[in-house]
Amino acid sequence: MSGNPSDLAWQQKRALIIGRASPEPSKTHIETVCTGGITEDGEVLRLYPIPLRYLEPSSRYKMWTWAKFDVQKNPSDKRKESYRVRDGSIEILGQITDKAERFAFLEKAMFPDRETLDLRYHEDWTSIGIVEIELLSFSAETTKKDWRKNKPYTQQAHLYVPKKPLEQLPFEMRLKFRCKNNPACKTHESSLIGWEYMEAFRQFRKRYSSPEAAWDEMQKKVKSLFADQKKRAFALLGTHHRYGSWMVAQLYFFDRTLERSLF
Repeated sequence: MSGNPSDLAWQQKRALIIGRASPEPSKTHIETVCTGGITEDGEVLRLYPIPLRYLEPSSRYKMWTWAKFDVQKNPSDKRKESYRVRDGSIEILGQITDKAERFAFLEKAMFPDRETLDLRYHEDWTSIGIVEIELLSFSAETTKKDWRKNKPYTQQAHLYVPKKPLEQLPFEMRLKFRCKNNPACKTHESSLIGWEYMEAFRQFRKRYSSPEAAWDEMQKKVKSLFADQKKRAFALLGTHHRYGSWMVAQLYFFDRTLERSLF
């Protein structure tokens, strides 16, 4: 990002929501949801900090929602897509339901492979992109950090707002995959941080009354989506702010009949 003061001016962006990470505790905002969006001209955005569950109902966007945001570049975040969102500025505009229209927007953020994204990250801080992938394994690893120890404020009451339950899952979902359009791809492994996958596990656990049974169902569901030969699988990849590691924020499955114009 340049040192031009105009880079830090507030501006309005109209974006289609294409990904929502699972909520994370925040000392300042109670909790935040890092959100991926794309504008009509194909600019990809990382929008944060957004306390999505604490917004007014009229401002709570979903996947594939069109919304307006007042945003500002964060001078401490070099990643080119990252913008801070002004409190109270979110305006919902509508929803896209047509799958072909959704696919057409995602195409604007597609890259041939993760290797290309790696190169772009080191060239110009590109840190979000969509890649077609082939699943090799879907697994769970024990969570390394405990919010109760690392973020003790999660146990404290808030002075002005009743806090909603926010559970940390005892494990991290991991995807091992190969880039579909790169025969030389040596495979990659990333954490899956999308909100809907965390919620799906919680719903399975409630239904089956066992975390082990819930995880079995979760695996079956994800693997069945990748096994569908009538679908193409794509991953929304984004980097960690501190470590630069690539994470999967969203998975998409589209009919093979939808043509791609990028490659």
